[in-house]
Amino acid sequence: MRALGFPIVLVMCLASCGQRLVPSSVDEPSPPQSAQASGAAPTASARLPTRVAELAPPPASSAAPPAAELAPPVALVEPEPSIVLAAAGDVNFGRECGQAILKDVAYDPFAGLNEAWRSADARFVNLESQLSDQHGLTQSPSHRLIFTGPPGGAEVLAQARVSLVSTANNHAWDYGKDALFETIANLERAQVPFAGTGRDVEQAYRPAVLRVAGRTIALFAVTQVWNQPPFAASAGKDFVAWANVDKLKAGIVQARREHDFVLVSYHGGEEYVDAPIERTRAFAKAVMALGVDAFIGHHPHVPQGVGWADGRPIVYSLGNFVFAGHDERPWTKQSFFARITLKKGAPAELSACPFAIDGHRPRSFDRSKETWATERFRLHLIGTSTSVGGSNVAEPDELGCLRVTEKPAPQPSLSSSN
Repeated sequence: MRALGFPIVLVMCLASCGQRLVPSSVDEPSPPQSAQASGAAPTASARLPTRVAELAPPPASSAAPPAAELAPPVALVEPEPSIVLAAAGDVNFGRECGQAILKDVAYDPFAGLNEAWRSADARFVNLESQLSDQHGLTQSPSHRLIFTGPPGGAEVLAQARVSLVSTANNHAWDYGKDALFETIANLERAQVPFAGTGRDVEQAYRPAVLRVAGRTIALFAVTQVWNQPPFAASAGKDFVAWANVDKLKAGIVQARREHDFVLVSYHGGEEYVDAPIERTRAFAKAVMALGVDAFIGHHPHVPQGVGWADGRPIVYSLGNFVFAGHDERPWTKQSFFARITLKKGAPAELSACPFAIDGHRPRSFDRSKETWATERFRLHLIGTSTSVGGSNVAEPDELGCLRVTEKPAPQPSLSSSN
C-alpha cells in the first residue's frame, strides 16, 4: 500500500543522558525536509573517554624524588558500534485505526510492543496508507481497498519514535496526487523521514539516510504492486519508486560508496501465501548482488521465510503490523518484526520478534504465558524458510526474539563403494 517520501538524514546525538535521532535533509530539492525523528533508546555506542596512563610510584630514596613525568595520553580505540534497526511490515492508519486517531491524536497503536521494539536504535515500518484529510473519512464508501490515514497519523508515528517509513506501495495513490503530496507534507511537518515517493521521480528513487551512532544507513524503498491501472500507464509512476533494478543500480552503487550500510525495502509478492513468488526472488537476488546489506519485504500480509545472500539476510515478508487481519487466515493476525544488527565489516545479523495482532494493534507475546505461541511461530518460520534455502531459528532470548541464521548447505557424501 502506498505513500511518499524523500531522503533524509537522522543524526544520532549521544549524551550522558541518552540519545535521539535528529534527521537533516540530504541533497534535497526545495523545500527541504527538516524532519527530526524522535529519540531512540540509548546504546552502548556512546563515546568512550580517553584514558591517561597512571603515574608510576616514586623510587624509594632519601633524596628528593624527581618531578613526576606524565606518560603520554593513551587513546583507546573505540569499538565499532553495533546498530539495531527494528523493521516491521504493513501499517494502515486508515479504516478503524484512522477513526481512533481522529478521536485522539495521542492514540498509540504501538503501545503493546515490548523492549525488543522500544530499545532499538531506530525503527522502520511500511506506511500502507496515505495521510490526507478526506473530511473525516478513512475509507472510501464505495471501495474497501481505498483508504487513508488522517493527517494526525504523522504525529502518531513521531510519538511512537518511528525513525523512517516506506511510502512506496500499492496504496500510495489511493486518493491521487494531491493526497500523496499532502502525505509528504504531513510527514515533513512531524519530522518523520520517508523513502519511496517524492514530489518528482528523482526524489522517489533516492534513499533516505539515517545517521546513528556516527554511522549512516541508506534505505531505498520500492513497490512491485499497484492497485490502479498498470503502473506504466499511471500518473503515479512520476512520483512512486518501482522495483526496477536498472533504475536503482546507480543509486545503490553510489550509496555503498558514501554510506556505511545500504538496505532495500520492497513491497510486492502474492498475498496470503507462505513462499515468495519468482518475481520477488529474482528482484531480491538482483539487488543483493549489488551489495545490499539486508532486504526488507512486505505486502503478502503473512510472514514468509528468511533467505540469504552470502550471509546477508533476505526477509521476504514481515506480514502485517498495525493492520487488521482475518480470522480465517490466522497468520494475518500473527507475524514478527526483525531486529537487524548492523556492524561495519560484518554481515547483518537478524532476530525475529513475534507478536499477535489484537484488532489492528500489535502485541508482543507474553513470555511467561504464551511460550506455546512463540514455539509455534518458531516452527512456522523454519518451515517457510525451507523454500528459500533454509534458516536456523533459535529459542527466544531475554527480549522474546529468536536469532535467525543461515542454514549450512548439505555437504556431499564422501562415501565410496568398492
